[in-house]
Amino acid sequence: MYSSKRLQALANTGRTGGTPKVTSMYGGWYDAPNGKRYFGLGKVVEIGITHDGGTYVRVEPTATRTGTNTGTRFDFFDPATDEDMPRDQYPKDLETRRRAIHVHRPGTFVGEPTLGLGPGDTKYGLYISARNVTHYGVGKIVRAELGKDGKLCGRYTVEPPRLRGGLPFWELYIREDILDEDLPRSPYSGSLETQQREDKNRPRRHELIMLNFMDVRLSRQGGQVTHPQLGSEHVGAYFAPDGQWFVGAGKIVAVGYVLSPISLEHWYVYVEPTAEKGGDYDFFHPVTREWMDELPSNAIPGVQCSVSQRKKIFASRWRDLPPIRRKPEIGAEYHGRYCPPSAPKRDVYVGVGKVVKTGINEKNQIWVEVEPIASKRGNLHYKFWDPWSGKEMPDQYWPLE
Repeated sequence: MYSSKRLQALANTGRTGGTPKVTSMYGGWYDAPNGKRYFGLGKVVEIGITHDGGTYVRVEPTATRTGTNTGTRFDFFDPATDEDMPRDQYPKDLETRRRAIHVHRPGTFVGEPTLGLGPGDTKYGLYISARNVTHYGVGKIVRAELGKDGKLCGRYTVEPPRLRGGLPFWELYIREDILDEDLPRSPYSGSLETQQREDKNRPRRHELIMLNFMDVRLSRQGGQVTHPQLGSEHVGAYFAPDGQWFVGAGKIVAVGYVLSPISLEHWYVYVEPTAEKGGDYDFFHPVTREWMDELPSNAIPGVQCSVSQRKKIFASRWRDLPPIRRKPEIGAEYHGRYCPPSAPKRDVYVGVGKVVKTGINEKNQIWVEVEPIASKRGNLHYKFWDPWSGKEMPDQYWPLE
């Protein structure tokens, strides 16, 4: 039984409590623009596995700000109070977004080809996110592209700046600003030198012109989409501990779909490596094709890091935490990483809490896992943050007192 009458009503009709198909209508959580989350019956846009082995469902409301499907069972609400979600928190109508595509936006132009630049330089270029969405804008060059003749053409693949609102970066086809979830967590850690350091005994997968490893093998039966199942093996994107993402075959931990105002299907799969090695099981960088284990690592949340790694940490909340210099006692107060049991497998936070695990990894680095201290929830010193964006950890991940 649920304490929320509206949530119980959805459960009574079999609209929540299970693992639905992506794009189906089901009860799930919606992360609203105001930073809060609400529950309701909507189109499923992502299903996945949590740190404790459970599952989660994320949906997009079919009701809109302008009045479509209002005052119906499609309204979203706060399960703690059963109060309606404010109307201005619903998504924009797809038709409104579609019309906006044809309105010119200042700054959204394609830069002219420029030869002579390389990794680390800043220039206009393309960027494909882990959600398989193509973007364009000004960012740091990851790789110089080759033309049909095999020569440098002055075009580049780039990474957008971690901070939104600075240099222009937008979804290529609909010209909407890049979303937070499409921004890279951690910057490319390689260089022109690492890209040229290819081992002839372990050739890279240069034949992969596009991110075909990201394609979801879909079939349509009776008008419904059938996608790979959670826990099964598939090719997809893997978020490494240092925040960079790579491509390869592994165990599915999330399947998702990006709603677009135009006829594009952006499907994505997130995976974690299995014990298998070789072939598709070896993960590689989606742009440079460098093998994951060949690239230097960025700083990892909750793990001792070098001075040079620490200097590259973007989010000040993480950077301001003291360096990890010793193994703390279990139960002591210390800073480290926290993986909320009900959070998606890819999510991790950093902060000061009670030590629950600690150890030394194969690189002789100390690592620390902590749990937030519920009684100190309102204290700034004990808050937890997303290590890459600097955003505060959502309230629902705090343990109960």
